Parts: sequence; C-alpha cells; structure tokens
Amino acid sequence: MYFFDRNKEFADNTACIDDSGASFTYRQLWDMGDEAVSGISEGSLVLMGCRNDAESLGTYLALLRKGCPVILMGQKSDVSLVNRMIQTYRPDEVLLMPGEISEERGTHRLTEGPALLLSTSGSTGAQKLVRLSRENLQSNCDSIVEYLGITAEEKPITTLPMEYTYGLSVIHSHIAVGATVILTERTLFEKEFWDLVREHGVTSMAGVPYTYEMLNRLRITEMDLPALKTLTQAGGHLKPELQEKMAGWAADTGRRFFVMYGQTEATARMSYVPPERCLDKPGSIGIPVPGGRIDLAEDGEMIYYGKNVSLGYATCEEDLLKGDENHGRLETGDIAYRDEEGYLYIKGRKKRFIKLQGKRISLDELQDVLREELETDNLVCTGRDDEGVTLWIVCEPDKERILNIFAEKWDMRSRMVNIRKIDAIPRNASGKVIYADLK
Repeated sequence: MYFFDRNKEFADNTACIDDSGASFTYRQLWDMGDEAVSGISEGSLVLMGCRNDAESLGTYLALLRKGCPVILMGQKSDVSLVNRMIQTYRPDEVLLMPGEISEERGTHRLTEGPALLLSTSGSTGAQKLVRLSRENLQSNCDSIVEYLGITAEEKPITTLPMEYTYGLSVIHSHIAVGATVILTERTLFEKEFWDLVREHGVTSMAGVPYTYEMLNRLRITEMDLPALKTLTQAGGHLKPELQEKMAGWAADTGRRFFVMYGQTEATARMSYVPPERCLDKPGSIGIPVPGGRIDLAEDGEMIYYGKNVSLGYATCEEDLLKGDENHGRLETGDIAYRDEEGYLYIKGRKKRFIKLQGKRISLDELQDVLREELETDNLVCTGRDDEGVTLWIVCEPDKERILNIFAEKWDMRSRMVNIRKIDAIPRNASGKVIYADLK
C-alpha cells in the first residue's frame, strides 16, 4: 500500500486542519479528492497548481491514487512560466491554477513511469523536470518515517511550499502514518501562524537556513511552545553557530533538532545528522538515510544509491515515455569528504547551482529568462549560496525593471540581487564564459 492510498486503519483520524480552522478526516479528504478528479481518465497528465490547503492536498493525493502523473507548480507561479510548462508538456488537464492559462492540451495515457514531475529548480520555474515514480516517493517516505520516528500523534505545520520537494516530503511522511497536518499559508512573521502553532499543539516544524535565521530573530528559543518536540533543517548549509544554538536549545529542552541533506533527484532526503550528534558535527550533512548509500568518486563527488533515486529528467513531452535511466544511482554534483566516523561534509558544487532561502536555483536558467525578458544576450549571472545573485550586463541597466523581474518571477528581494555593468563578458577562445573572471 502506498501512502496516498485509502488506509482504513486511520480513515477517521484527522488528516489536516487549514487556515480557516476547518478539519478533515482522512475519509473526508479522500472523498473530496476523488470527487475533484472524477472526470479525469487514468494515466492523464495533469498540471496542478497547489497551495497549503485541503483542496490542494486532497486533489493531489487523488491524482496519485488514480495513476495520473502530476506536474506540481505553486498557484502563485508566474503565469508566463506556467504557460511555458503547458506548451512544453501539453498536459491533458490543468487543475487549480488561476490566471490566464494557455488552452493548449495533449492526449496522454501514461499508465507506467512517472507519478510526479517536479522542477529541478522550483524558484525559476524550470522546464526541466525530475521524473519520480511511485516507488521513489514511497521509498523516501518510508525512510523519513523511520529515522524521524514519525507516528500518528504528530502534528507538523507547513512552513514550506507544497511544490517544493522538502515541503512535500514533510506532507508525504506524515500522511503515511495517519498524522494531522496543519496546513497554512501564513508566514513566520504573522501572529496567526503562531496562534495556529499554539492552538493545535504543533509538534514539529521544518525549515531551510533562511527559516532558521528568521526563527532566531524571532527568538524561538524564548517562546512558550510546550508541544513542539522536533525541528528539521535542509535546503542548504546552516551556519555552524546557528546549528550549535538550535541543537543546544533542543538538547536542553528535551527536543530533537535534525540537520538533513537532499535533492529533488533523490525524491527528497539522502542523509541526516542524528540529533544527538548535531552539537559535535557542525557543518556535517550526516550519514545516509535508511536504505541509502553514499560513495565518493575520485574527485570527491558524492554518488548516492537508493530506491528513492528518480527515473531521470524530462525536458520535453517525449521524455515522459522514457524508462528508468538512473537505475538507483545519482551523481549529486556535490564535492564532499568523510570524517573518521563516516560523517559527510560538503566542500562545494560542481555545477552552476546555488541555494537561496532554501531553494535550489539554476544560474543558467536565470540567465535564459532574463535574456528573453530584457531582449539581450549580453548578460550573465553568478551567485553564492545564501548570499544572492549578481547580474553582469553589457549596457546601462534599468535597475528598477530588473529588480521587478526578480521579484515577480522568483520572489527575490532587492537585497538578494546585485546588478553590475561591465564593458564585456569574459570568454575563452571557444566562446565560453569565464565566470571566474567576474569578480
């Protein structure tokens, strides 16, 4: 049985409570979802807009039960990015996606292969998708349930978007055991968020490094939150001093603080630091999750093996018909080393990806969109994890327009964007950009 199937053991458990205070049992959630997708044929490709609410959750789980591959995007995604996705993959159905959506549709019957399709970098709306099977989803779900010790008594709150692989894994792993998920669109800075935490006795919270920076500013360590027992962190490198502070507070107050590492290409999680080792392993991404294995190649690149490794990528409609190209093996693109106890530490990245506020961002994809929007090829992007993006452009930049593009398409604030005018883009003899010269 998959986590999204009807499980009579907890049909009457409360599955979720949303911002309005409405609660749904698992049976009610299943029924609501099945009704929403009743007119959709098995194997149909569905592009679904989602937010942290019961309607999105019920519909998503029903599509998985019905064997409909789902391209999951946030309802707040830029309409132009949504329409590009539609034009690239021609879904049979588009559900819960507001705005002026393209009417282009296809005819698919994908009864085998992917169950879920997620962007390789959700913040840029990339057309390159990771193909995840039902077995991938279930394997990683089982692994997370095991090492976090999740039970039906848990009450997590959604601090991350549903379309983000980390946020989705929190939902999967709790739905799998019949727990109650507190679904909210509220932010950490809203009083209503903390009202929900206290009113419903939230037991766990998940966050990326930016989340924990904000929690630190909000002085979570001084809050009266007696039900909160577990905190998890992934989505980028947490500053060692903040890891030490959070882990120390957790240890002193009888809580657990987990540092984790993962990628969409491995469904969600690949390694974790047990809470009892967080204080003496600052900066580590830990040990492989149950069922996984990590080897280091000659150049130090981490190679992950496990049933949660995706089938491969899709960049066009035809790719959806491909089989398993990875066969349980993933080249992570991260260079790492092991200490004497086998704990892993990342030294850097092989490819041009950065993590900003917990989101994996492709600098090349940023470039492509900006070149289209600004109608010039004379620009490139560089960036650093948790610091921001630098746009290098060979013309007098319209800074206000550029900052508006970053804000509207990727929700990046002006402090995350540095705009630099240059005389020429440095290139080698073959015309490739020499990014190292951009300083």
